[in-house]
Formats: sequence, C-alpha cells, structure tokens
Amino acid sequence: MYSLEVRNLTKTFNKVVAVDNASFEVPDGSIFGLIGRNGAGKTTE
Repeated sequence: MYSLEVRNLTKTFNKVVAVDNASFEVPDGSIFGLIGRNGAGKTTE
C-alpha cells in the first residue's frame, strides 16, 4: 500500500518544462523528502 502515488506528472512554467512525465510511489510508513535549492519551485501549486 502507498501513502502517496504519483503518475505521469508534468509541470511547466510558461513554456519551460520543469518536470516531464514523472511517476513515483511512497510506501506506507516510509519517510519522503523533496529536496531542492531555494527558489526551485518545491512549493509551487
């Protein structure tokens, strides 16, 4: 079972593709972190 499952995620900023067709799973009970430098868009909705 997964706490989080992401399939075919794509994120663009204007015409710049930042994430292209990403898929991943975070299993129940695991620790997951999203790491990136300041201003990289980690909290962008």
